[in-house]
Amino acid sequence: MATPVTFDLFSRIWAGGFDEHQKVFTPTAGQSMFGRTDNGSYTMFSPNSNALDIEIIRANLRIAPLMPRGGVGVFTGSSTAGAAATQHNDLQFNQGTTFSRKYPLLEETSNLGADQLLYRLIAYEGPYGDLTMEDRTRILGRRAYTELIRRCIRTFEYLAWQSLTLGKQSANAIGTPTSSDYDWRRNAANTITPTHQWGSALSTPLSDIDTGCDQMNFAGKVMPEFAIFGGQVMQQFQTNPSVTTAYANKLYFELLRFELDERPDQKFQRFVNAGLIPYGRIKTPKGYELTVFTYPHMYDSTSSNGTQTATKYFPDNYVLLGSTMTRADRYFGPPERLNLTAMEMQMVMERFGFNPSVPLTPPNVMGEGTTVLPQMFYTDYYQSNDRKHGTMRVQAAPVFPTTQTDGWVTILAGGAS
Repeated sequence: MATPVTFDLFSRIWAGGFDEHQKVFTPTAGQSMFGRTDNGSYTMFSPNSNALDIEIIRANLRIAPLMPRGGVGVFTGSSTAGAAATQHNDLQFNQGTTFSRKYPLLEETSNLGADQLLYRLIAYEGPYGDLTMEDRTRILGRRAYTELIRRCIRTFEYLAWQSLTLGKQSANAIGTPTSSDYDWRRNAANTITPTHQWGSALSTPLSDIDTGCDQMNFAGKVMPEFAIFGGQVMQQFQTNPSVTTAYANKLYFELLRFELDERPDQKFQRFVNAGLIPYGRIKTPKGYELTVFTYPHMYDSTSSNGTQTATKYFPDNYVLLGSTMTRADRYFGPPERLNLTAMEMQMVMERFGFNPSVPLTPPNVMGEGTTVLPQMFYTDYYQSNDRKHGTMRVQAAPVFPTTQTDGWVTILAGGAS
């Protein structure tokens, strides 16, 4: 065996560079519940519209009335016990909602200065700076662009979960929706605040879930199929005395199953591919069958002073009941910029190596190929008059309406009181 060669103190081995951006996975489970053609939902692109108008007609579950034979052909009774003697025929006067809002505007930019092109690119070239300025321009531009797209996708995910859990979506700023934002007119009873939160020994999670399932079944006109548990709620559910007592009983012991290798029905695979983690199955005391998921993925919520905080897309203290049959559309509006000329598009292609009208898809975006589409983004590049600086910009205008809005129920279950 050869004797190892002794290196002097100044000898170095150049290790390969690592850009963590290339290893960051971007989840899209919230977005994957919108625009699904298999349940009648759709995706609409409106690049020339300023506002979005949505009209929704509500249905009801009334039954037909009885009337005595041989009498005058008018209603003498109501289909609802205890109601008035006459019943209004509302088939042509259904309860409906219509409202109009301007599209939101999402914008991210990245500046590129000429002085940056004179320095070696960390993790992309060796110690002697062997890349040309043209190579560095393309690397910096493509790296910045894919990160801008990733940030937009994260905002999409934030807005999608906001719409699913609250029945509302922010339009003007990240945060709790206000009266000037999008409100999908969800029934107030679809947001349930238990008398005792699930961390309390007095709470009854199974009853709360059944209440939510009944509400979704009645108001949303769909049967619940799955439940997404926040991290805190999942821990409290598993240790709650009423749950452990009920499902330890021999009458219930096969009605709750949490497994390490849970394999949900194929209809949920789209959500699993996008980041939902299957946890098990539960049959409630009232007979509702739910596949249980969790969603621990996070984003950085940076405060005004620059402090970064890990924030979960799906709140720890929420439970969301849903169905794969609930319709939820998605709309993407126009940019707020002048159209690119042929020369401007050619400049982007020459400098960065991609066509701005067909944006690059960042690596490691979770989900199916139809969840994130190039048409969702508008890309341009403009430079300063002295040609020393340039700015790459990405815009989007996403709206995620829970069209069949009462087909979702949120239980605010986390806490100890």
